[in-house]
Amino acid sequence: MGETRIGSLPLRLIRLVHILLVLSLIGLMVLSFPLGLYMVLTASTHDAIKAIFILLWLIYFVLFIKAMLGPHLKLEKVPQSVLKGGLGSIFGNTLSTLAVTFSALILITMFILLLQESAGIPTGSLPEMDPVLMFVSDSTAPILEETVFRMGIIGMVATLLLAIKGVRFNLFKVLWHPARHLSWTRSDMRILYLIVFISGSLFGLAHIAFGAGWEIGKVTTSSMVGIILGFIYVNYGFPGAVLLHWSFNYFLGSFYYFEKVVGESFLPYFADFVIVMTGIWSMAFLFIYLLQSITRIRGRLEETRIYNAP
Repeated sequence: MGETRIGSLPLRLIRLVHILLVLSLIGLMVLSFPLGLYMVLTASTHDAIKAIFILLWLIYFVLFIKAMLGPHLKLEKVPQSVLKGGLGSIFGNTLSTLAVTFSALILITMFILLLQESAGIPTGSLPEMDPVLMFVSDSTAPILEETVFRMGIIGMVATLLLAIKGVRFNLFKVLWHPARHLSWTRSDMRILYLIVFISGSLFGLAHIAFGAGWEIGKVTTSSMVGIILGFIYVNYGFPGAVLLHWSFNYFLGSFYYFEKVVGESFLPYFADFVIVMTGIWSMAFLFIYLLQSITRIRGRLEETRIYNAP
């Protein structure tokens, strides 16, 4: 009630602009598929590398299509639902959730890196190599790392909790999407989300453990992203976690390396603009959504207190 009447016009404007930015960002993600494919297939790279990339590309494409269809709302129904007043509707679809999460994480990551660099904490960087090979290498990470850090750690703990309780379950379904196939008690959720934090921290430490060029400052941002990836994995499944990781590696890389390979292009600048603007509006959206959630919780607590009063 408060959501639709108080500040109705400004709130509708925020919803409209935000959903347009989210759809623009998703549109750029769609564009990155042919962009990345063109860049690799036209490069003078070994055929085996091209074959590996095509396989990865097909997997990401299938996961992307699947993400458009749920888990609760199809992407095509999200704009109408959000504009009607359901801010939370944007979290009903995997892709719209990832657009909000990814763009907000980009801004938060940039802010943390600036703070760390100003404090003399180095982030480091990967060594220079052929841009196409670097792009292919980046494109392998989402599937491999999500299999190890999310499915291999969080997913296996989820199945272990069920096994201890003697509950019958389908191993593949639980590993694929834990929250969809499990009915958790509060203690189970505490354990699982503790594992999410542990998995994210290990993910951050792994970036400096193998001497790839990253330094201690990378642990902070990678751990933060790893924890968010864990929450996405639990609630949106393996495809959601892979695609959020894909957004950082393949999606950003397709525009960045495309310019390096093809030459000067407006596309990377346009993509940066859309990502930053979506991130700013997503932060505002998340703030409003948080306030509304707190208001609803307080209202329910007040109703419970009145109802239970002697």
